[in-house]
Amino acid sequence: MRIWPILLLGFSTLVLLIAFSGFSALERARSIYAGVSELHDTEQHAERLLAKVRSDILSSAIVVRDDLYQNSGPEDEQRAELRRLQISTTAALVELRPLIPKEDAPKLETMRQDLNDYWHSLDALFLWTPEQKARLNRAFLHDEIFPRRQAVLMLLGQVEELNRDSIQTRRKDIDRRERDLPVFVSRLIGATILVGILVAIASAVRISALESHASKQQAAVVAAGEELRNLSRQLVETQEEERRSLSRELHDQIGQLLTAIRIGAGNLEDDLPEDSDRAKLQLDQIKRLSEQTLRTVRDLAMGLRPAMLDDLGLGAALEWQARQHSRLCGVPVSVELDGTENLSDSQRTCVYRVVQEALTNIARHAEARNIEVSVKSAAGGISIVVRDDGRGFDVAETGSGKGLGLLGIKERVRQLGGEASLESERGSGTRLKAWLPLEIKGEWKRAAS
Repeated sequence: MRIWPILLLGFSTLVLLIAFSGFSALERARSIYAGVSELHDTEQHAERLLAKVRSDILSSAIVVRDDLYQNSGPEDEQRAELRRLQISTTAALVELRPLIPKEDAPKLETMRQDLNDYWHSLDALFLWTPEQKARLNRAFLHDEIFPRRQAVLMLLGQVEELNRDSIQTRRKDIDRRERDLPVFVSRLIGATILVGILVAIASAVRISALESHASKQQAAVVAAGEELRNLSRQLVETQEEERRSLSRELHDQIGQLLTAIRIGAGNLEDDLPEDSDRAKLQLDQIKRLSEQTLRTVRDLAMGLRPAMLDDLGLGAALEWQARQHSRLCGVPVSVELDGTENLSDSQRTCVYRVVQEALTNIARHAEARNIEVSVKSAAGGISIVVRDDGRGFDVAETGSGKGLGLLGIKERVRQLGGEASLESERGSGTRLKAWLPLEIKGEWKRAAS
């Protein structure tokens, strides 16, 4: 089962929960703040309107008292003042209506009707003569004005009480929402943490399984690599043994047969009569072909594995290889040897094959004018350097050691515990470097870094 869709879904859910919890908490906080602000504004506005109604009623009482007892000022001005107070209270009640809960609207309507009755009762005041005002003022105040005013003020007090109750109810609702906010945020955070824990557990379990599988795969790859290296080592050893055997067969058996053919042809030529010119010519061609074939066979035998590598040592084999390369390619090859006397057979073979493959690559690609081969003891091992002054190449572009020949060199050197590298630049030639550790009592000895 593929784990990435589950992880993607889990992490997406986690991110969405975090975003949702943040936005929800912010939105609730904004809602609570807006409710508090609206409640405060509503309370202040309602209190101002009720205070204005109360003030207008009391002001109207003062205007009526002044008119009845003092008879001061023009009646038109007093009537206009009462009219202004009536309009003001009516407008205040209109503004107050949406601020009062719907269930308390009847009381507000009763107060509006009582106020209308109160204002209408004042109209008769301006129809009286001064004598009537002086005679009826006290009775009019006590029988008409004061009761109606007290009734309106009592209703006004009830409306104020209702307004306070409404404000208190809304304040309790806001307080409840404030108390619920931490619980809401805590639940969101808990859900987010739970999802995060589930995602983390799923990730940890899957990663642990992948690590276990990767470890097993790595161990299998390492084991397979070791088996491949062992197989490659056995193949190289078998190849070298077959080359050695084939080289000896070519050199000894076929070489001897060709030599015998050449000797037999010579003996036959000596036994022919003097006048057998045509037969002598044929025998002479046979001898030349035998000699040419013998040289070819010897060259093949030396190319497969020079006998001098086993008989005369590494130095003689490398010098012969350099001469052969110079003769065939026309490029001088200088060889510098030092400390190669005590190498094992596998080391001698490895050094020889490295130099042989390097010279072959130079002949194919380098267009070199000079080649230098250096095999010396260095740093507790054997250093091999093959340098040419050819056209070179960009190692970064072409890749170092991607050819089969260079891969073979690296594999041979690695099998003996060594290292190989290639250095080259365009126009500056190429340098192949290899290093092999000395073999002492079956163990590889490396120089201390």
